[in-house]
Amino acid sequence: MQNKIAAAVVSFGLVMGIAAMTENSVMAQQATAAVQSDSKAGETQTVKAVQTNSKTIHVPAESQQAERKAPTENSKPQPTAAAAEATKQFPVTEPVEGRTDVVAFTDAKNGFRIFVPSELEVYPLGINPVAVLRGENVAKGLRLAIDASAIDGKGPLMPFQVEAFREDFLRLVKNSVKDSANAKKILTSGEVELAGQKAVHVVSTNLTTDGKRRLLRDEYVFVTQNRMFVVMYMMDEKLYPEYQEKIPQWMESVQISQVWKKINISGTALGTEVPASCIDLKEPTETERTMEVYGNESIMVGLVSYPREQFSFMPQALGGLAQADKAAVLEGLKQKLAADTKDAAKDYKGEFVTLNGRDCVKATYEVNGSKNESYTFVNEGKVIELGFVFKGENEKAVRPVIAHAVEKLEM
Repeated sequence: MQNKIAAAVVSFGLVMGIAAMTENSVMAQQATAAVQSDSKAGETQTVKAVQTNSKTIHVPAESQQAERKAPTENSKPQPTAAAAEATKQFPVTEPVEGRTDVVAFTDAKNGFRIFVPSELEVYPLGINPVAVLRGENVAKGLRLAIDASAIDGKGPLMPFQVEAFREDFLRLVKNSVKDSANAKKILTSGEVELAGQKAVHVVSTNLTTDGKRRLLRDEYVFVTQNRMFVVMYMMDEKLYPEYQEKIPQWMESVQISQVWKKINISGTALGTEVPASCIDLKEPTETERTMEVYGNESIMVGLVSYPREQFSFMPQALGGLAQADKAAVLEGLKQKLAADTKDAAKDYKGEFVTLNGRDCVKATYEVNGSKNESYTFVNEGKVIELGFVFKGENEKAVRPVIAHAVEKLEM
């Protein structure tokens, strides 16, 4: 956990920190290749690769060289090719009904939405792999940075690990003071809750590189099972009284929503969508069945294709069956489940339903204390099953996941 936090601090604190410490408006809106660390040595390090989501993203040498050139004060940001591409991917802002003091920023890719002050010139950042938005009021010297990053490409954090992540983050923040080369001070640090979302809140100041002024950062860190979001306002310390009460009000608009990813059974047209936090759980040795299995801390999702011949009781289609034929199908599925689970399945209930215009059998049952829900279809000589396994205490949370996966099922 300490290693993950340390990596996160490098990704966010150092990359964004250089923007505040240099007083350079272009560096506030572009990914910096020269990162000034908070170490006692205070040396400038040239970064040619950034670690994120267990992958190394290389910054082109020409981009690094361009970023090291300091423009004149108050110069307007010049869009790069990468920034132009990012503009296509991320909506910049949209009006908020009944408000003129704020606009809404939505990062659909990461499921993040928040109101930001309309006084800022807001633009996305296309080079830094974790940055999704930068904003600046050049006249006042107010800056905004929003970053989003995957925490661990190996799988989602469990709920208790999310709590530990926040605690470790706060610990590292406090420890950073003694290692600071620029007289860093922590004014506020702790956990807060905003719009139902827990966050780490840190307000800190440090001397500028010339030692003449103190710059302030008001930072909020949100951690989910697989993502981390950082919202940081930066300004001269003397400007803070004007924004100290406004920033928490803007932060109350934060919304973090579910992000989905597509899963497909290789070599077929079968696929659906599952939460992005799900990881591949299929055994590498599984070759007898055409299937995909994904899961996170709350639910396991399985998509399986069988030859119809393995289901002797299954008709060529499930639509338009007589009641006797429906009863035979339900009984056949019940008996097969009993055989597959060695009679461990309890409270089986099956019914014919229509989903997205397709006839199928919905079944619910329990196995070893876990709830199971499955949808069985017949399509082009195959029996297709989309199944879910979850604990009863998680049912309310996973119900939208089940509905989404069923809706997005493709054959």
